[in-house]
Amino acid sequence: MNSMPAEVGTYLNELLRARARPLLLTFDAQWQLVDVHGDTAHHGIDADGADALVRQLQDLFLGLPYDQEQDLPFVELAGGRHAHVHLIPAGDQFHLLLLDAGDEHGRTQAQQQLGNDAVLAGIEKSRTLARLRQIKGELEQQRARLEEANALKNALFATLSHEFRTPLTSIFGYLHLLEREGAGSRSQALGAVRRNATYLFALAENLLEYGRGEAGESLLDPGSIDIAALIADLDAMFRPLAAEKGLALVVEAGDPPPAEAQFDAVKLRQVAINLLSNALRYTQRGYVRAQLGWDGARLILEVSDTGLGIDAASRAKVFKAFNRGAQHGSRGAGLGLSIVKRLVERMSGELSLDSTVGQGSTFRVVLPSLGAAGLAPQDTAPRRRGLTALIVDDDPDVAALLEVLLGDLGVSARIAGTAAAALAAVAEQAPDLVLVDVELPGLSGNAAVYQLRSQGYKGRIVTVSANATESARSAALAAGADHYLTKPLDFAQFARVVQSAGTMA
Repeated sequence: MNSMPAEVGTYLNELLRARARPLLLTFDAQWQLVDVHGDTAHHGIDADGADALVRQLQDLFLGLPYDQEQDLPFVELAGGRHAHVHLIPAGDQFHLLLLDAGDEHGRTQAQQQLGNDAVLAGIEKSRTLARLRQIKGELEQQRARLEEANALKNALFATLSHEFRTPLTSIFGYLHLLEREGAGSRSQALGAVRRNATYLFALAENLLEYGRGEAGESLLDPGSIDIAALIADLDAMFRPLAAEKGLALVVEAGDPPPAEAQFDAVKLRQVAINLLSNALRYTQRGYVRAQLGWDGARLILEVSDTGLGIDAASRAKVFKAFNRGAQHGSRGAGLGLSIVKRLVERMSGELSLDSTVGQGSTFRVVLPSLGAAGLAPQDTAPRRRGLTALIVDDDPDVAALLEVLLGDLGVSARIAGTAAAALAAVAEQAPDLVLVDVELPGLSGNAAVYQLRSQGYKGRIVTVSANATESARSAALAAGADHYLTKPLDFAQFARVVQSAGTMA
């Protein structure tokens, strides 16, 4: 290889010498310092005070031959300095060449620190991953518990739906029979029982409606309504409470809707009860007024009061569940108005609020007709005597009630407590009409309906259930039922359904 140009060699020599800061110490064989050359100040000594450095270097090379080259890297000198120390033989003398290693030592330490940090980071990463796995496991357990709690909640509400609606069917049914026969004070007492049972039903519906959730389904049950009767019930239901508080109560019926206009009477009653309950709760003096009537195109319900009023900031929150801060003095659960909003929306209606603090509030509900009736009005369809029916229900009270109601309509009925008994009864003698409950021991009502249709039964089938959801109705109709009625029964609707079976028999 060709030698470097002289100027490059000179440059490199000066550069390396400047970085190495060489210090050359020459000794004789007895370690007597003979000569010193180089940067003594950088290595922390001076030419007249090198004894300490000499003793340190002598200790380094103790036992090593001085007639052979030696190389000791990264020697720590006094003052914390570091140097590479080289021994170079020179006849009966030897040289010790010290080259600065401070920068290199710093880099080495930094690399070692990085290595140590990497090890520590790896340990911490392992700990973090272990903690994350633990947290993930805890979250999965928590999610499982929440899913279980949600399933239990759904099961609870499903059970409540059946447990509320089935006994209420018996209560309303036998009240219907007693009111038909009663007179005077007895009839008045029965009317009071009916109104309070209706109030209980509305409260139960509030609970069940909340349990369905915002995205839950709720079966719409369109039919004609008697607003005069509804207003009378509301007046009788809330007048004692208004009188107790010294409030004037005005409950007025306007123009009735046309016969073909259809509304969900249960949900409308539920909305009215919630709004009146809310108005009476927050009104300490003055009046509460409810007006219900047809404006020529829609059904309008207005409930106004002279109560506390609601400020503008609270109006957006008043329709949220469990909100009890919009109006001070609340003793309720804070569900009523949220359920009103949900029910009105499900009936494709509009809900508005006009309120002034200290003067009162007015809630306005606007409901369009849900459609025209699909069945002939009660008592307009001809009755055919001799119509037969099979009642399939494991509740003896409900079964007996249905038997009496069918008897009033000229229908003779048999009762089966299970689906298996019903299938055997139809095989023995096919009735014109089958009334079947969904919740039966063993085979379900829907399964029984499906088997009846599969075996060729052509008569009318009416499913009667405490499950007031669209999916439940769809399942029943898909199984082969012609009609789906919910408990508690609307007796006018029940009569129309039975009479329609008679006209087609």
